[in-house]
Amino acid sequence: MVQQFTIGQYIRYLKDLPKNIENNLSITNETFMRRVKKSAKLRAPRDTASLAEDIKMAPKRQGKNVKIWKIIVDNPAAAPQEFGFTPHFAPILNSSKMKPGIYFVRKNTPFLIPAIENQLSNFPKQLNESAGRAIIKKWN
Repeated sequence: MVQQFTIGQYIRYLKDLPKNIENNLSITNETFMRRVKKSAKLRAPRDTASLAEDIKMAPKRQGKNVKIWKIIVDNPAAAPQEFGFTPHFAPILNSSKMKPGIYFVRKNTPFLIPAIENQLSNFPKQLNESAGRAIIKKWN
C-alpha cells in the first residue's frame, strides 16, 4: 500500500531535509576522521618516542554541531617522518628500540597520508549511505 502525505507534510519534509542530511554527514565525517586517526596511530613508527600518542583529533569549526574535524600531530618527529628528510647523523635520545647515541638516519616512515588513502576508498560510499539514511529517516 502506498503511503500518502499532505502538502504540508511534504513541505515540512523538504524544509527539514537539509538539516537532516547535514547532521548525518557531520556524523559520517567524524567517523571517517576517527578511523583515519586510529589507522595513523597504528602506522606511526614506534622508535620516535610518543609519536603515536601525539596524534589527536580536534574540531576545526564549532557550532551547534561540529562539522569539520582535523588531525593534529603535536610532535617534532612527525613532519620528518611523514614528508621525508635528507639522510643525516642525528642524536637519538628517547627511542624505545635503541640506546641513546648518535645514529645515521636515512629512512622515513609516512603514517598519516597512507592512513588517509586507506580510509578514503570507502568514504564516498559512507557519504552516500549517510545521505540515504537522512532521506529515509525523515519519511518514516
